Amino acid sequence: MNYFSPFPFVRFTIALILGIVIYNFFTPSHLQAIFVVWLLSISIYIALYIFRQRFKNHLLIGFAGCMVLLLTGLLRTFLVTESNFPQHYSQYVTKLSHYEVIVDNLVEEKENSWKCVAEIRSVIINNQILPSSGKIHLYFDNHTVEKPNYGDVYLIKGNPQEISAPKNPEEFDYRQYMAWQNIAFQQFCPASKIEKIANEKPNLIKATALRTNTVADSIFTTFVEGKQEYGVANAMILGQRDDIDSELMQAYSAAGAIHVLSVSGLHVGVICAVLVFLLSFLNKRGKYGKLVMLLIILTLLWFYAFITGLSSPVLRSTFMFSVILIAKTFQRKDNSYNTVAFSAFSLLLINPYFLFNVGFQLSYLAVFGMIYFQPKLNPLVVIDKSKSWFHWLADRTWKVTTVAIAAQIATFPITIYYFHQFPNYFLFANPLVILLSSVVLMYGLGFVILAKILMYFNLETILYLLGQGLKFSIFALNKTVLWFEALPFAITKFLWISKEEMYLMYALIFTLMVLWKTQQYYWVKVSSVIVCVLIALTITKKIRQMNQDFLLIHSIPKHSAFSVVKNKRAMLLADDSFLRSRKDIGFRLNNFWAKAGVIDTLKSDLNQNQALKSFGVIAQSKDSVTVIAWKNKTFLWIGKNLKRKEFDAQNQFFDYLILANKSVSDLAQIIGKVQFKYLIIDGSYSDWYADKLSNQAKLLGLNCINLRKEGAYLITDFD
Repeated sequence: MNYFSPFPFVRFTIALILGIVIYNFFTPSHLQAIFVVWLLSISIYIALYIFRQRFKNHLLIGFAGCMVLLLTGLLRTFLVTESNFPQHYSQYVTKLSHYEVIVDNLVEEKENSWKCVAEIRSVIINNQILPSSGKIHLYFDNHTVEKPNYGDVYLIKGNPQEISAPKNPEEFDYRQYMAWQNIAFQQFCPASKIEKIANEKPNLIKATALRTNTVADSIFTTFVEGKQEYGVANAMILGQRDDIDSELMQAYSAAGAIHVLSVSGLHVGVICAVLVFLLSFLNKRGKYGKLVMLLIILTLLWFYAFITGLSSPVLRSTFMFSVILIAKTFQRKDNSYNTVAFSAFSLLLINPYFLFNVGFQLSYLAVFGMIYFQPKLNPLVVIDKSKSWFHWLADRTWKVTTVAIAAQIATFPITIYYFHQFPNYFLFANPLVILLSSVVLMYGLGFVILAKILMYFNLETILYLLGQGLKFSIFALNKTVLWFEALPFAITKFLWISKEEMYLMYALIFTLMVLWKTQQYYWVKVSSVIVCVLIALTITKKIRQMNQDFLLIHSIPKHSAFSVVKNKRAMLLADDSFLRSRKDIGFRLNNFWAKAGVIDTLKSDLNQNQALKSFGVIAQSKDSVTVIAWKNKTFLWIGKNLKRKEFDAQNQFFDYLILANKSVSDLAQIIGKVQFKYLIIDGSYSDWYADKLSNQAKLLGLNCINLRKEGAYLITDFD
């Protein structure tokens, strides 16, 4: 029996995904060749289909159809990759003097800048204007430049800089993340390098959505008091997380509820489920009742997409749930797998790079988990909800719990792979968090809709009271999350699995599903082999972690940091400002520590004397100059500006001289004053100064390591 036969769009989507993946592995560069092969495959498929009665080989016809879809995925990925076309600005990036851009998305406020995505429309080379295209990330100095708006057109001076690759082991690859959004370059724009020349709305629908988002934000700013409450409302309902402090973000992460703060499929699913429940009475009103119900739900779902500014994750999820709702309304025999696969197929045709988006992957895996596993989990506990309100509540709670477990089973491997942590109390936290976040989401959405009406009739007092209700519901959600975070062992950190281990975990889940379905002993053997391979990989990894002993000098902008790792413990030796930034440590180091299997970390200030025998580290510091001894290696770290202070250590020899914080602007300041084997310019230097010193070192014949370009530097006993 062919189990895939009832699910044609599952087959189609798998074939399309294979084409997208193949393109990203091999990156073909000739459109004509791809197009010819695609046309040839279509011709073969049509010929086989026309003469199917003669060949009577359905497998061959199906294979030919899959090849058409595979090549469609490859061709479509080529076409949406903007850098493949000669007009893309990357062809001129080193030659241009100015370029014209239009802001085409929501503008975010960062600590020192306005951040936005802009579309390049033309470039100026040798006083000649050439038409161009392509997206770029721009950062406007928010101290000297007023906030850009959607549709603002600027003339910008200078050359865009390529987004750099990650400089530390296992650091989040921001360059690849942006490349999947067709963005490879960025530029910081002070007032002296920009000139605003016009405002043109490139898309009226998007402009309306962004204006709706701005109006909703102003309503929350006015009527939702409290920084944390406003920040959560802004994140959950409008999709802007800039106003949430790192401590609250960490609490949501520890409770396994970080997804609540990112507008995504969860939010659209909650709105959809609540509306279906509230409007279920229309289902009993015949065909027209179902149609009215569908129109109301679709209108509110797309309104939510509008107030998020047509956020990409919400757009994807809204489309997915719209397809599911339409299918349920008009199909007599609903096939959930086919419906969900159709929505994924359609989205990937629109933009194949959605495939590499973590939100897309999590959304579809979670939906699959809920479709497949939840009906099998729900009958494990049978509650007669008709007995009393308590039994009804228990039944609803159990159903929400099984939904959470089903989604967790389907997303567990990929969650560990991307986030390297696991919330230990998710089973207890999720039902409460989902309930409270659903209240906040629906309340907030209704509040935005009512606000303009009440303001029109000057009913600010009622609006203020409603705002207090929203504030209280968010306060209750935050307190619940903080309570779970405060519990002992709330979160298991520094989990690490390789990509191969993640694939093996999904293979194991798949084989267990097939075993459940077929009850064949063969799948027991296959599952056992996968388990054995996973155990072998885990043992190998644990042995490596138990025997590791190294020092890593990190490359971190504006900071100096060392990691000393011994067995499964790590010591972070860094400047005080970096030690105080949980966000920076999490972004730069946590993935690296997770891969190293670290279970305990010690943080120590680089400007303090210390002797840590368990790590083999002795550090002596005075006036921003630190001498570090580790194993048989010696390091001299200079973190002060030598222009202002005398420095002389010519009677000592160091294996590594580390320059930081623009302590030296010319190597003449240290040559003859200290003896060393290797010169290291750390990440606290700017690119310009680091390159200048590197070039000087090359001319002087010095062994120089520029962390700004080469990334973190690993030192072991054998170096």
